[in-house]
This record gives sequence, C-alpha cells and structure tokens, in this order.
Amino acid sequence: MIEVWVNGKRLQVDRGVTVTGLLAREGLLTPIATVAVNDKLLPRQNWDYRLQDGDRVEVINLMEGG
Repeated sequence: MIEVWVNGKRLQVDRGVTVTGLLAREGLLTPIATVAVNDKLLPRQNWDYRLQDGDRVEVINLMEGG
C-alpha cells in the first residue's frame, strides 16, 4: 500500500495503481475530468501513470454553465 492525496484527502491505495484506476475507485472518472499530479496537468493519454507514494492528485470536473 502507498499513501496519496486526492483533492486534499489522504488515501491508502494499492502499489501500482494508475490514475485511471484511482479515479474509477473514487467515482471521479468522467469524460470531462481534468487531472493534475503534483501540480502538473496530466493529459488523459498519460493516465496510465502509476502513482507513487506521496503523490498529490487534483481532479477537476468542468461543467458547462449559462
């Protein structure tokens, strides 16, 4: 197990979990999600990145408004 932070919340996750796997587990995997890991935007094609102990993940779901 490793410890990561997701939107300011500390979580214990399995070693080797990807960004996609984490988002799915937390119910944050949406077509409009934007992700930053350690303050760097992570393009969707790189969501196979395996999280490391201490990584900080920020997930933003953009919404249309009017």
